[in-house]
Amino acid sequence: MMGIIQDTQGGRPESILENNPFVPPPTSSCPISRLPPELLSLVFEHGVSTNEDPYDEDEATAQFWNDFGDVQNEHRTEDGLDRDSDSDLDSDSDPESDESDSSENSDFEDWPPFEILVSHVCKHWRTVALETLSLWTTIDVSYDERPPYERVATYLERSKSLPLSIRIDCEPPDDDFYVNDEEGPRPLSVAELWELLELLVPHVPRWGFVRMDAASYEHMYTFLEAVSAQSIPPAAQLQRLQLYHHEDMETDEVTAFPRPDLSNHFTLFGGSAPCLRSVTLWGVHVNWSQSWLQSASNLTELELAYHSEDVRPTWGAFSSMLRSAHALKTLSLCSSGPSGPPVGWIIDPGTVDWTEGINSSILLSNLSELVLAFLPSYYAVGLLRRLCTPALKKLVLDFDNGEYDDLISQLVGSATLMAPSLNGQPRNLLRSLESLKLAGLPCIPNSVDLLYDELVNLKTLHLSMSHLPRRFLEVLLFPSCTVLPALETLYISDVDGEELRSLVSQRKDVGLPLKTVYTEESPDIDPDDVAWLRANLDKFEFFEGSDDDEIDVIDIATEGDDDEDWSDVSE
Repeated sequence: MMGIIQDTQGGRPESILENNPFVPPPTSSCPISRLPPELLSLVFEHGVSTNEDPYDEDEATAQFWNDFGDVQNEHRTEDGLDRDSDSDLDSDSDPESDESDSSENSDFEDWPPFEILVSHVCKHWRTVALETLSLWTTIDVSYDERPPYERVATYLERSKSLPLSIRIDCEPPDDDFYVNDEEGPRPLSVAELWELLELLVPHVPRWGFVRMDAASYEHMYTFLEAVSAQSIPPAAQLQRLQLYHHEDMETDEVTAFPRPDLSNHFTLFGGSAPCLRSVTLWGVHVNWSQSWLQSASNLTELELAYHSEDVRPTWGAFSSMLRSAHALKTLSLCSSGPSGPPVGWIIDPGTVDWTEGINSSILLSNLSELVLAFLPSYYAVGLLRRLCTPALKKLVLDFDNGEYDDLISQLVGSATLMAPSLNGQPRNLLRSLESLKLAGLPCIPNSVDLLYDELVNLKTLHLSMSHLPRRFLEVLLFPSCTVLPALETLYISDVDGEELRSLVSQRKDVGLPLKTVYTEESPDIDPDDVAWLRANLDKFEFFEGSDDDEIDVIDIATEGDDDEDWSDVSE
């Protein structure tokens, strides 16, 4: 970041100061100072909203807060800042100091968040910033931030009664974050997490968004225990709840939770979170029968991922959960779902879960997106036979081991939807799809042909060819005029430039030209290929692939979809 131009001889001649944007005018004539406080407040709010996603990992921000005590109050003796009681909690070093101008400390990442920067420009800006309560509602606690959490306490105070967005990240940084054998910070202890939660939990009634990331289930268990105490009030304003337990595990079916001592199924927020719209439980189990899951009439997104067999919801609890979610638009099941095999998903009369109609198909009249990942074929088939999805437009499939021809047979069957259409006849699920995303689908060539034949309204196709049979590409390389007749946009990985050219050319020759193609960056696609593709398509771009097989479905689902908001399968 540029610093103020300084005279090495100690003087400040007019030739240096004149028209220097980093030096304020000698009077109070700055045009920005004449803005009414209400407009300046809106500018500040816009500045915060255009920052990078506040829920992305940002160890640099945490490091700033750990280091601020060493530099606070060392500078700015005549800068006009209002030295109120909490000003030193968010003070940063003077931008005119030698340290700020040095190349070692000039990276943007070393600076504090936007709201702190604008509150330290001048007394007027500070007053407006402190009175703009919305600037202080996002509380992001990174892996290496430590007690006594003065910043958290300050944000809680300054935000007054507004809803809060909270992210607690207990995960260590990526392995490549530290270089030159630099040792990373020690893990956050459970005691330190408790100290943080003691600050946050009294404000549960104004939590609006909560995300918790943990590599150790002890940390997640601590969070669950803290928000399930009998004294915890309802989460009256909570709209989004995301709990992620990231731990290395195989995607094959897991039958037992590895920590029986931490297997409690907690009831959170006194069982009440009436405004919930989005729930993500990644390797985290709760009391599946609590009311905010069983009576979630406002729920639009539900993601369940990586639950071992013994902590999954029963079919009765799972069924009741979906039946009550009348507004549900996105359902994602990744190595998770109801416990037991589909043959056991029958509730007998007289049992605890029995209700009238419990064994009928589940009508999800507003569901437009369905994600199924890392499930056995028989299990996925069983789910599709139980779900009625008349509004489904987007389907994501990511499977690795086994054979999924039975699943494809179920998808292409006329009774897949299991509900009468307007003319009283069962409808085919695939014929209603507009977007299909395949990150893995082991099957025989004939099944691929059957699948493609039914996708008559498909507009967008995503293929991760590193995990798909070759036949998915071959059909596109040698198309007929009836294969994917509505296809306009293709996302594809693990293909070379010659194959892409042939694919685009062949589609054009049969009168079904592609408009947009995105592909993974590859040395097998040279500049000549890029030039040809951009000349023969409305748009051709690259996306960056992933080295992690377990999140291929996310790369395929979201990369380049500017107008789509896909629910995460993995993080």
